[in-house]
Amino acid sequence: MAIKRRLATQTRFANGLIRVMSQSRLFPAMEYQSLDVVRQEDEFMGDTLNTFKWGVSNGTGNAAADPVIPGTLVVNGVCDFVTGDAGGSTASSELTGGLTFRGDHGAVIVACLTVDIVTGVKIEFGFTDALADPGAVATKATPSFNATDCALWVFDTDDSGTGWEGLAANNGTTNPMTTLTPSTGAISPVAATYEWLMIELIENDDGNSQCAVEYSLFTADGRRIFNEVAGQVDDQGPNSNVLLTPWLYVEDRNGNSKTMSVDYFGAYQYRTAVQ
Repeated sequence: MAIKRRLATQTRFANGLIRVMSQSRLFPAMEYQSLDVVRQEDEFMGDTLNTFKWGVSNGTGNAAADPVIPGTLVVNGVCDFVTGDAGGSTASSELTGGLTFRGDHGAVIVACLTVDIVTGVKIEFGFTDALADPGAVATKATPSFNATDCALWVFDTDDSGTGWEGLAANNGTTNPMTTLTPSTGAISPVAATYEWLMIELIENDDGNSQCAVEYSLFTADGRRIFNEVAGQVDDQGPNSNVLLTPWLYVEDRNGNSKTMSVDYFGAYQYRTAVQ
């Protein structure tokens, strides 16, 4: 009797994949689908946001609202963050994913987002170590932090509108990573235009348990327009052994409510520490 074809269950793990395709350029893509990779992601489909998966909050100012899937659904799904018009951290909306990611697991975070107004606004995206800060970054220009450990893309028009910049803090240090400013010039959000942002933590200092941080920006159709690794001097990114949460935060700066719309949000890491 012929043996019926079966699913290749042994290749659900990276070790199994290595045995059959270690020389293939497809291995990294296949490894991402393996059980060795933990994924927390959302396309924001359906009628309501899954608040068992995500934590939501707002600054409690006038008309500020928790992130929500809007009543009028759109193609591909979306989550809207409405700041309200109180100005400052009381005019904010944020989403977190739980303190379950670490730098020594090679954590990566990705989002596709847009904001309707790019004046008088602050946006933070990345990893941070607290679930309810009034912004992980206290002052971008200095910089100073409410977070103890974090790695973030930040856009803040209170800092001369310099475009997206990479900021990171390590163990509450008063000497944080030098702010990463794209050498190609300011890369700023364009109103009502989606773009992709990505951050990867690279644990490469076993002695001090610290991370470097890789920052990438992509157009809506996935063309990478910026990529650079920062914090390699004394690895000034977040401590690799500190639990971090995925973080999306938007704040009104000038008394005019903003809406940030997120088409996709996801974070990934190896199930065990990277060796």
